Amino acid sequence: MTIQNVTSSAWFGSLEPDQQRQILLSLELLEREKKLSSSFPDYSFVLFPMSKAYEGFLKKFLFSMGLITDEVYRGRHFRIGRALNPDIPLNQRDQWWLYDNVEKSCGPKLSRKLWQAWIECRNHVFHYFPGDLNELSLQKIEQKLQMLIELFESAWQCEIKNKSNKD
Repeated sequence: MTIQNVTSSAWFGSLEPDQQRQILLSLELLEREKKLSSSFPDYSFVLFPMSKAYEGFLKKFLFSMGLITDEVYRGRHFRIGRALNPDIPLNQRDQWWLYDNVEKSCGPKLSRKLWQAWIECRNHVFHYFPGDLNELSLQKIEQKLQMLIELFESAWQCEIKNKSNKD
């Protein structure tokens, strides 16, 4: 995972400029922290920018797949954590629950990975849970960054495949 490999990938070129900047910021922070050999108990700050980019990417992905409207995409009320949660009880699934749509379009493996990454690389990193600080070593952060990069690629491939099937 190098910055050059990421920036030369097709999926990266499809992102909004602000998403690209966020991804690059995480990768630059990772490289900086590896060189500094600091011993912080938690390196979550390295993951934060890419987590923000992941949220934006998922919203754009759902919009590009035709699952949300432009108004929803640009609005402030749509929640990825609700839309992609496979564990929403049947009686609470509404028009904003999109997990099954993603699963139909991209398969169960990718839809589950998208959700798992949301939990591991965003929710558990951003939220405070009493008794579980979820401190992440630099090695764990690097693994999570790699996971997100692979998901950007896989989801982008699914999006391209679905667009070509519609044509």
